[in-house]
Amino acid sequence: MSTQERIDVRSRESGNKPDAARGRPSTPGSGDRLPRPPGTRRPGLAVLAVLLIVLGAAVAGLLALRLDDRADVLVARTTIVAGQQITADNLAVAKVASDGVAVITADQADQVIGRFAGTEIPPGRLIDPGMLVTSSMLDGNKAAVGVPLSIGRFPAGGLEAGDVVQVVRAVEGEGSEIAAKATVSSVKGSEDGVFGSGGDNSTVVTLIVTRNEAVQVAAAAAADQISLVLLERGASTKGN
Repeated sequence: MSTQERIDVRSRESGNKPDAARGRPSTPGSGDRLPRPPGTRRPGLAVLAVLLIVLGAAVAGLLALRLDDRADVLVARTTIVAGQQITADNLAVAKVASDGVAVITADQADQVIGRFAGTEIPPGRLIDPGMLVTSSMLDGNKAAVGVPLSIGRFPAGGLEAGDVVQVVRAVEGEGSEIAAKATVSSVKGSEDGVFGSGGDNSTVVTLIVTRNEAVQVAAAAAADQISLVLLERGASTKGN
């Protein structure tokens, strides 16, 4: 075989070999391309999913245990104003988790009925021993007087049941004391639809004062001459 014939044979043999055999990378779409491996798994997500499931089960278990620990306790069914004697109609029962909370259980209702509210108790509020007093605020020489107050005649921060105030008659820039100490029994604001003597929305405050002071307070209130000075915030009404 001649030299030219040997060269032609080698060229033909080289042309029939795959690209990989000739040391060249295969081109896309060639018939000998290996299949792509399946999508890579993410073990971190799997672990997170397991942790969430375990955490959810633990929370559900704790909630179930918490519900089992709830106790029947007394709450106010209606608003109980300061000084009001509490009756069975004022009370309702609710289930709550009482851990760390000073409450009165439903089976102790006889310890509440007949006692007096030392501060105003709104509906739904848990009853606790600190809200109760053994005697009425109106015992002895005490009386309750309702006083409508316009803006500027009481502190901007408002008043609360149990506050101790000084009652002042304010006329043309001059003031004189009517009561050195009076206790706020309840407060009703303009949002309750209460109107003052001048037709403007006002706050109506019920004050516990002595019976002698009550006459002067009522007269000054009718003339829209009352101003209140806050002395003690939320003081106990017991003994006032």
